[in-house]
Amino acid sequence: MSLADWERNGWLTAQRSSASEIRDLLRVVERDLADSAAEGLSADWRMSIAYNSALQAATAALAAVGYRASRDQHHHRVIQSLRETIGADPGTVNTLEAIRKKRNLSGYERIGLVSDADASTTRALAVRLREDLLAWLRARHPQLLQEE
Repeated sequence: MSLADWERNGWLTAQRSSASEIRDLLRVVERDLADSAAEGLSADWRMSIAYNSALQAATAALAAVGYRASRDQHHHRVIQSLRETIGADPGTVNTLEAIRKKRNLSGYERIGLVSDADASTTRALAVRLREDLLAWLRARHPQLLQEE
């Protein structure tokens, strides 16, 4: 299914993006990457912060191609869109989906589900997504990286 099909299904809304919007999202990505490395935080929080960094990178990619995810299953749609935007491989998307589910459980239902290794893996994935996003933006949408 293409992103245009997703729009027809009501899963995405067309929007016009700007360099300012992309810049703001990239700032969130950077802030959350830095915060996810902070000492003294639980593994749950470090993973959650790193997850948000990855999610905002995916959101920036979706915005760059002219879409915003609807509220229904928002995180799932944003993550799945990575295949169509930056061409993320299925393993990356599946790993981020598994992290999303674990984050939901650890954030809303129980503590102690997340290990230090989980937090580190999530942060490494977020760093890689940031790098992939920046390379993709430079190659496909360089105007969105320019100052307005």
